[in-house]
Amino acid sequence: MATISTNSYTIGGIDLYYDASIAHSSLLATYTGEITPGSPFRKAGRSLGNIVTAEFAPDVTYVDHFIAVKGARRKDKTVANLKTVTIPFTFDEMNEANLKKFFLASTLGNNKLAPMENPLEEGSISMLVRTDIGPDLVYSIPKCTIKPDGNLAMNIEDWWSGPLVIEVLYYDTGQWASKPYGVLDTTP
Repeated sequence: MATISTNSYTIGGIDLYYDASIAHSSLLATYTGEITPGSPFRKAGRSLGNIVTAEFAPDVTYVDHFIAVKGARRKDKTVANLKTVTIPFTFDEMNEANLKKFFLASTLGNNKLAPMENPLEEGSISMLVRTDIGPDLVYSIPKCTIKPDGNLAMNIEDWWSGPLVIEVLYYDTGQWASKPYGVLDTTP
């Protein structure tokens, strides 16, 4: 059993960095065999700006197997047959990059977007979880999609905000073979 420690309590927010390429080469930098998630990947041009809220939502569906013993069913095996990780978040910076993701748009140039023309863009994400107290976290995701997750709130009495969701996709190629859902670094 773990010892209770107030050093593990956290307060803070997240920074999201996205690139429209799968398993971007700088997502995991290698130094003498050690993995250093995210650092070269996290640049201003990849930032999604201010993130108002975010949460991790892992989900696993299990299938049970039963045998019959003297007319009674007994569970003898459980396997995970569906694994998903989603990260719903809300942004409040109404810039072209974020609106492009929200409207699943392609870029036409001259600050113009074509909505619904890029519904399945896949890319890589580095999520830096900043904490005021406690350790920071970095989640490096080699393959994902970003989709709208509700309505774009255009309230005249409050800050506008838009809900998006990151869907982490399975990717087991190259250096990601043993970590197909990414790397969560608890001591970056």
